Amino acid sequence: MGVVIAINPFGATVSRAADHSAQSAVESPRFQHVILISVDGLRPEAILPPLVQHHPAFQQLAQGAWTAQARCDPDISVTLPNHIDMITSRLVAGENGHGWVGNSDPPSRTMGGTLHLKSGHYIPSVFDVAHDEGLQTALVVGKWKFVLFEQSYGEDAGGPDDVAPNYGKDKIDCFVCSPNSMDQVQQLAAFIQSAGDRQKKTFTFLHLALPDFVGHASGWDLSDGSAYRQALLDIDTALGFVLSKINNSPTLKDRVAIVLTADHGGGVPFISHLDPEAPVNFTIPFLVWSGVNQTQVDLYAINAKTRHCPSANERFTANQLPPIRNSDAGNTCLMLLGLPAIPGSTVNAGQDLQITSALQK
Repeated sequence: MGVVIAINPFGATVSRAADHSAQSAVESPRFQHVILISVDGLRPEAILPPLVQHHPAFQQLAQGAWTAQARCDPDISVTLPNHIDMITSRLVAGENGHGWVGNSDPPSRTMGGTLHLKSGHYIPSVFDVAHDEGLQTALVVGKWKFVLFEQSYGEDAGGPDDVAPNYGKDKIDCFVCSPNSMDQVQQLAAFIQSAGDRQKKTFTFLHLALPDFVGHASGWDLSDGSAYRQALLDIDTALGFVLSKINNSPTLKDRVAIVLTADHGGGVPFISHLDPEAPVNFTIPFLVWSGVNQTQVDLYAINAKTRHCPSANERFTANQLPPIRNSDAGNTCLMLLGLPAIPGSTVNAGQDLQITSALQK
């Protein structure tokens, strides 16, 4: 039995319980635990020289398959829609898009505050696939607007489990909302360590909000001594804590993979990221770290048959293959766990984003 606590930074505290007594058979997953990390408002310069020399955790995470030229959603460069892209592996627009464009706290579940009510049909997520296969799942976020995910995939709105045994409709076992990055990573580490000690597999979504908070207050200023640069240092420290816990745990070391990306960059306007056509807003990193026999490799180089790297000022290149996007993340995480793609997903639905050169299979 695991106690699930959601801490609303604006006051309310909610708790409930979740129980998994067993796990269904999953075919030989390479990893027992996968963490999808989104660093809100992360400019890719953080993982590039010269800044990366000040960021040892980012530097470590970039030792696998990576690119600093990934893209956010082609039509919108704000937080909530892009995070929905990540967990559903769908874009916002189009016949099969998830359709959510709002970026504020959602209405209550009964007043339309679920992805399913908005779209008119159930939209499966990475949480559905992982939970239905018996994994422990966690959502650890830094903004209360992400209660949308709990409302959409909690016990009142989650879809039925059609994979025996039945683990129920509540797809998110642990929901934590805290604006403090170190509090977040400490709770994440405790969650996966507890599961690892019990030989349970996990999927965790971690959203770190600090760079976006600071960017909106002081701008996406990359100069020495800026508030944004300090926020990057603080996030690197938090990520370093996670890596240290993994690398020093006998039950986690070599069993955890991390996919790290961002919802958007920022800086146009200076204290925002609203212009979806501004390169500093739509250009983001995408990293896959395994901690196992890694060789640093360019994701575009090993995916030349399925992905095309646009020029630096392009969101995408017309009449070319798609770029690597943050929406590739959900199905990449499931691939790392040895699980199938999200039903109805349209990005990386064939789980064809190759990372095997980094894993040295």
